Parts: sequence; structure tokens; C-alpha cells
Amino acid sequence: MAAAAALGFEVRHASTTDGPDLVVELPNGPTVHLQVKAASLISAAHVDEQTRRGWTLSSADASRVVVADRITAEARQRLRQAGLSWLDRRGHLRLVGPGLLVDADVPASSAPVAERSGIVGDVGVELAAQLLLDPGEPVGVRAAATALSRAPSSISEAFRALRAAGLVDVKRRPVVPELFWELSSRWNPVSRDLASLPDLGRSPENEALRLGIDDVGTTTGWALTDTVAAAVFGAPVGMRADHPRDFYVPDQRTLRRAVQVLGPAIAPSSRVGRVRLAPTPMVCARRIDATAWANERWPLANPLFVALDLAQDPGRGREILDAGRR
Repeated sequence: MAAAAALGFEVRHASTTDGPDLVVELPNGPTVHLQVKAASLISAAHVDEQTRRGWTLSSADASRVVVADRITAEARQRLRQAGLSWLDRRGHLRLVGPGLLVDADVPASSAPVAERSGIVGDVGVELAAQLLLDPGEPVGVRAAATALSRAPSSISEAFRALRAAGLVDVKRRPVVPELFWELSSRWNPVSRDLASLPDLGRSPENEALRLGIDDVGTTTGWALTDTVAAAVFGAPVGMRADHPRDFYVPDQRTLRRAVQVLGPAIAPSSRVGRVRLAPTPMVCARRIDATAWANERWPLANPLFVALDLAQDPGRGREILDAGRR
């Protein structure tokens, strides 16, 4: 009501308990009925479920409005496509109804919302990844701090931010798939295109590149990811036999050395591979040896990290992930 009033509309509560929640009186125009549902977070993954559950009126009777502390950018787009109205309490209102179209910034809600919420900083990224690797088990602050080599106070703060955004439950278990999609929006590793790839044979050059091809389960090294890795895991991806390979590397020094030794690709068409700086050390420390069940000698990144890479393509990536889940 405050958001609509800030734009000059007259808004009142509906007079009945079994009808719309609010009524908007348009100057010299029709009366628009609104039915309102609230949530702490609206993500793209659950737009349909979160916006259509519990509606008691048909779309012809009232405009459906979703109100949330936070609505992700992709969720906003999907709400628009569905013809639904929404208020992001951080300061934006979209109202659609007979004779009414509003899409404007409004004053942020005065309701108490945590200043730091969601995935905050590198610690937040690492903690989110740790939780998603084993989503069924609650994780304690000290256990997470030990696993991530972070201070317990930093982990505790990251948990509070996740909880404020509705991304973990009271037992510190991840809310999925919301946490996955929130992490995917923060998953932007630095990358460099390569003109050549290392030979997997033993050589001083490969030692310098820290490939880590021996004892994959106990060492840190390069991790094959994205499309080629997804195909090895059985995801329904289409690719050529010579599709460029994407790898995570452990640190900035290895990234620079790879470009120096293997050469930078001078154009996208000449790229044979790409190296990416791992957003969290566990990407290159928790690799998978596929040689026993697939024709792939390179160690693979964990399926979680491969999925995060696929998710960077809003269309193709989501289709592949949805098909793989089915």
C-alpha cells in the first residue's frame, strides 16, 4: 500500500475477507483488485511454484501481486513474462491490471531487512558451495570453518547472511534450488583462452603447470569442467569431437603460467581451451577420476561446479540442467 501510495494511487483494504486483498482506485478509471502473496526471496527457479500456490481468485478477478524482500533479476523477467505483478521491497514496483501499468522505483520498505543478506563475499561463495556439495546434512559453524580454513566468526557471519535471505534453514541446511541459483549469479571466474593444451605425459613443463594428474583424489590440480565434463557425466549436451576444453586451475600463478607456456588464443576461432581461476579452492581439491568408467583421462570438476558453469547460459544451461535432473 505504501509503495502504490508513493506513486500517487489511492489504495485501500478490500471490504470482504474472501475476495481481493487490496483495491486500487484509478483517477477517472476502473477499480483494480489486487491479491497479494509474500515471500522472503523470489528466485527464477521457483517462480511458478512461489507465485501460483494458494491463489484463490482467477486472473480475471484480480491482479496477482508477489511481494518479497528480494526478487532476483531473472525472476523479475519471468514474472513479467507470466503477466504477474510484483514488489521488490528494496525499491521497485510493477503493477499490471485493467487500465493499469506501473513499472517504477519506489521508496525501499521500512520493514527490518538484514543489511547483509544472501551470499556475501568470498566466504559466502565458499560456504554456499560447501553446503551444496552435501545438501542433506546440517553443517556446524566450526566444522565449516575447519573445512574451508576460515575463521569461525567469518563463517558465522556468512551463515547469518544466508539465513536472512532465506537460503538456509534453521538447521543450516541449504534451501535448494534457491541457493544453487543464487550461487550461480555470483559464479564469475576469471578466465583466459588458450592456443594449445598440455600433453598429459610427464614433463617438467607439466610439473610447472601443476596439472595434478596423479592421485586425483588426494591432490590439487586442473579440473575439466563445462560442456565436455558435462558430457562425460552424461548430461544431454551436443558438441563436436574437437569442442574446446575448459579447466579450473588452483591459483592466479598457475593461470598466468598456463597462458605463458601454452600461448593465448589470438581469436575465439583459434581457441582450443580455456583456463579459469577456481572461485574456491575446493574446486581443484575435490576432483573426480573418471578413468575407471569413462574414456576421459583429465580429472573432472565435481558435478556441482560443472552445473554452475552450465547455468551461466540462461537458456541452454537451464534446459540441460532440467533435462539432467529428470
